[in-house]
Amino acid sequence: MDFHGIRIQGKDEITTPGKKLSAGRHANVFEWGEDRVIKLFKASYPTDLVTAEYYNALAVKNLPFKKPIVCELKKTEFGYGIVFEKLAGENMMDYIERTGDLKGAAIMMAQLQKDINRCTFDLENTGAIESAHQQLRRNMVNSGKADTEATKEMIRFLGTMKEGNALCHGNLHPDNVLITDEGAVAMSASNYCIGMQLFDVAKTFFLIAYTPLPGEEKEGSTCPVCRGIAGTEERKAFGRHYLDAMGKSATEIGGYLSMIIAGM
Repeated sequence: MDFHGIRIQGKDEITTPGKKLSAGRHANVFEWGEDRVIKLFKASYPTDLVTAEYYNALAVKNLPFKKPIVCELKKTEFGYGIVFEKLAGENMMDYIERTGDLKGAAIMMAQLQKDINRCTFDLENTGAIESAHQQLRRNMVNSGKADTEATKEMIRFLGTMKEGNALCHGNLHPDNVLITDEGAVAMSASNYCIGMQLFDVAKTFFLIAYTPLPGEEKEGSTCPVCRGIAGTEERKAFGRHYLDAMGKSATEIGGYLSMIIAGM
């Protein structure tokens, strides 16, 4: 049964999630039967963002990079959720905690990002996926700094920049990467967009190098992105390894990085 694109279980289907596999800021992931998982979103998370993530996952389902295969969007008694095929592997942050291999992790993540960015779209027919420029502009306009001259200048600067046609993950960081026997897998479809690879590199670098570490964030909040990276120096080292593996420099991503920061 469908309700505005959301499937409601029939009476013979699974209705109760199993073991919790991971916890996130907006959703938790549970086992859903033997070979699937369900990403159950918290009640505070807007339903339109749940459906947007589902359609993003559908849009990239058949593209040639590693990601969990989306199955369906469901409304359950526990909230809205997206069902994916279950994958066996180790979260990259757990790998870093276990091995301390920052450089190896950065290389794996960079290769995955290159695979994603090789996928291109016709800018006249991107389907459900929005553009990177749309994301950047919306974030800057909605930020608490939108009325400052610096942010206004960044918005004007964005208007002069070429819009690329590469698929960008938009939220790639170690806690959104699963290491499997077949290689690194991109988790989370919430921020896929179409743009320049440099935007995606800048966004990942921002998440690595600028996102607060545990203990640095506001009281009561959590920062799963940097879990397991022991301090600022390790965070910077990981960022350097990542840029090296991508073949990019801080100078090259500087314009996009400034706009991303302006949108925070």
